[in-house]
Amino acid sequence: MPETSDQPLRILHVVRAPVGGIFRHILDLANGQADRGHHVGIIADSLTGGARAEAALAEIAPRLKLGVRRVAIHREPHPGDILIWARIMYLIWRLKPDVVHGHGAKAGAFIRMKARSKRSIRVYTPHGGSLHYPLNTWKGAVYSRLERVLMNSTDLFLFESAFARNTYQRTIGTPTRGLVRCVFNGVTADEFDPVVL
Repeated sequence: MPETSDQPLRILHVVRAPVGGIFRHILDLANGQADRGHHVGIIADSLTGGARAEAALAEIAPRLKLGVRRVAIHREPHPGDILIWARIMYLIWRLKPDVVHGHGAKAGAFIRMKARSKRSIRVYTPHGGSLHYPLNTWKGAVYSRLERVLMNSTDLFLFESAFARNTYQRTIGTPTRGLVRCVFNGVTADEFDPVVL
């Protein structure tokens, strides 16, 4: 890790689905971090997002010193997941980030299966995902157990809302290792511009 706060961090965001609120959150973070001089990159699923994700990633790509990578990541557990995990680990090894931030359950699982390192921290923002399944369902039971197994392989939990933090702690548990923080997603000034009907 850089020893002084004025050195730029190398930050890599990993997400399965570049759609909806989770994608908006990542774009806001990546833009804000790039504005502060950090070297930022995004790894995102290539199976979802369509033309809207392509356009958004093409627009932000020139600002991202670690680049944009698309990898086919299936929503549900899939036999190819081990190869996808290996590909993401290779990209992490090659890009040498100080911060690896997994967004959503699957990307969060992938980055937390990375061995602990003195060089980088593993950050996880659930964004719902595995938390949406009731515990009395088969998927809910399996996913909550996986979340519990990975809980102490997380250096920093960043929740975008108190609701998400409380849901995680109620359904999965309260982390005993790592920091837990709520950082609310903001809005930009141009979002208050009048809308022409």
